Amino acid sequence: MSGWKQNLQKFRYVMDTLLLISFMLVSAPQATGVPLHEWFSLFFIIPFVIHLLLHWDWIKRSFSRLFANITARERFNIVWDYLLYIMMLLVFVSGFLVSVALLPALNISLNIQDFWSKIHHDSATFIMPMLGVHLALNFSWIVKLTKRMFAKKAK
Repeated sequence: MSGWKQNLQKFRYVMDTLLLISFMLVSAPQATGVPLHEWFSLFFIIPFVIHLLLHWDWIKRSFSRLFANITARERFNIVWDYLLYIMMLLVFVSGFLVSVALLPALNISLNIQDFWSKIHHDSATFIMPMLGVHLALNFSWIVKLTKRMFAKKAK
């Protein structure tokens, strides 16, 4: 494997690990408190966007592959990832619409509606098992890449 591809894989691995850690941090408003939860959520967008950009080739290919002759598992994985992305956007948007600390700190006032509070709570609840399925579907790739990363460090 060429040097830039190795570096790209290392970068993906580190960024995906940071994304997972930041997701866990954002997903625990009971532990961090609502103000930190909202600020962490704002900064969570950065590793999320980087994750999408680093996997952009897969995203581009996946839509055309969806209509190709692929296994049911692959098709499920593609559809699941699209649903996870939509759910993540719903959590982001609804989270900003119910912000009680972040937006007021930025001098942005919103009239918080119960509808968006319920959408945020429900979508955030659904995203946990959805992420678990996403990780399970990609578990062999994660293990393979982890072994490769630690093998490189041992040299």
